[in-house]
Amino acid sequence: MYLLRKANLKDIDKLIEFRVEFLKEIQDCPPSKELETFRIALKDFLIDKMKSNEFIAWLAEFEDEIIATSGLSFLQKPPHFINKTGKFAYIMNMYTKPEWRRKGIGAVLLEKLFEEIKKKGIHLVVLHATPSGFSLYKKYGFRENDGDKEMILEL
Repeated sequence: MYLLRKANLKDIDKLIEFRVEFLKEIQDCPPSKELETFRIALKDFLIDKMKSNEFIAWLAEFEDEIIATSGLSFLQKPPHFINKTGKFAYIMNMYTKPEWRRKGIGAVLLEKLFEEIKKKGIHLVVLHATPSGFSLYKKYGFRENDGDKEMILEL
């Protein structure tokens, strides 16, 4: 049986490793020099945001090995009609090692994130689902938001 625990600053290198693996599954990996720059920037981000509680992660472990991660950022935009405070939670980095998938670990980690969100009194949760995670999020009531597609511009 696996154990769950909240990530701490000692877990940052593992969180980085899991994010890299997650990103490799959904996009092309940059050359090694760019990847190293990415790792440094991600480490700086995680240290800063974990210290300020703007980023929280929960982990699943089996025999002292991390087998799954989750991530949660607390953000704010200007208020709007469906979110009068502008505060929202962004779920990211939901990643389970391939050999541990389809065992309910992602759902349990998602429940832990919902607990964190409720503690903060936040009512809007956003995520970008991968094809493999789509059905899990749909089961929890997430819906596609066609009016708010993410757009990227690289200069």
